[in-house]
Amino acid sequence: MTAQAPKRLLFATDLSSRCDRALDRAVLLGQQWQASAVALSVLDPATAGRDLKALGGPERVPQSVAEKRLRADLAVECLPFTVRVERGPVADTVLAVAQSEGADLIVTGVARNEALSRMLLGSSVDTLARRSPVPLLVVRNRARVPYARVRVATDLSDSAGQALCWALAAFPDAEVTLFHAFDTVPRLREAVGAGLATRNAHDAALERLQAWLAGLPIEAAQRARVRVALEPGDAALRLYEHSTRQPEDLIVLGRAERSALASLLLGSVARQALDIVDSDVAVVPHLPHPPHRPHAPRNTAAG
Repeated sequence: MTAQAPKRLLFATDLSSRCDRALDRAVLLGQQWQASAVALSVLDPATAGRDLKALGGPERVPQSVAEKRLRADLAVECLPFTVRVERGPVADTVLAVAQSEGADLIVTGVARNEALSRMLLGSSVDTLARRSPVPLLVVRNRARVPYARVRVATDLSDSAGQALCWALAAFPDAEVTLFHAFDTVPRLREAVGAGLATRNAHDAALERLQAWLAGLPIEAAQRARVRVALEPGDAALRLYEHSTRQPEDLIVLGRAERSALASLLLGSVARQALDIVDSDVAVVPHLPHPPHRPHAPRNTAAG
């Protein structure tokens, strides 16, 4: 479970105003990690022409216009960006650029339907969450300071272990909490009462969680950083409730190893959390090896 802080970021934007929040977060992270960055906007011919026509505009946006808008957005930022404007299906193009640029993290926002392209949760962002070979950060909130607290959800799987390792490496100064939801046995609740059944289920879940954590190949100093939180009930609902209380926290979710089913579905907890939580969410894929870098990052800057 080799993990390290990202060194190459891909900021994917549809040039809408709500992606400004993702840009601010990408800048903060780039400075925090001393990382290089790429800013990408994708013009999707399948949607951009129809949207522009509905607005009474031209059916084709010149690539130079989109690049000009993107460079204008980046002009006041203090992190140099390589600027790319591409045409094609949004998710496929973002993934292709992430690979060609050797990106360690994709940063994007939950945005409105705009004329130049779409980044809608449930379509492009959902596809990225399911298919990206590198972590995906979906930004909802304004980025004023680095993440002070990170909550990693675990179902005691290998993918959750990798998500925890990634969070510990990426945010060495943050408070990291490992969250696990547990259920009580209905028959036991009937026999001994809800309170005792919940306590018994909590103790059993804590024992399993501690054994799982002890089995992860991480250093003792890293393991000591991890706080543990167990709550009964539905995991996605508990994450939503936490996000309403602490929206500034980052929630980290692991994505299961690739399989025929995983290519069609994101895990139910991760999918629901992406839909409903008020916090920023990072989805970390199962990575048996560090991501391959096809070439050294380019140094082209905006401006």
